[in-house]
Amino acid sequence: MTSSDTGRLMRITIQPVEDRPGEYVASFRSEFLQARYCVYVKDTIFGAMALHNFAEMVRKAFGRNYRTGEIEFDVSPETACFTNQAFVDVVERRCAFCA
Repeated sequence: MTSSDTGRLMRITIQPVEDRPGEYVASFRSEFLQARYCVYVKDTIFGAMALHNFAEMVRKAFGRNYRTGEIEFDVSPETACFTNQAFVDVVERRCAFCA
């Protein structure tokens, strides 16, 4: 992936909440609006649903401004110790909530 393509992906960053194992803050930064949108989630099925909904909200609100409209989750390897399979599926962009 070239550096110009990297800037065209919507990136959601997932960071752990300090001293709260299994709890995370996922955020998306809009450079144009000079704003950061965040959601607080837990490593549970409900957290996976909330993360999925947050990603869809970001895609619908900002996707037209990006070449591909794809979301990339930015998670550092040392903090990515998710235990819930649905949460992992969302982060890895697998079909977690298909009908």
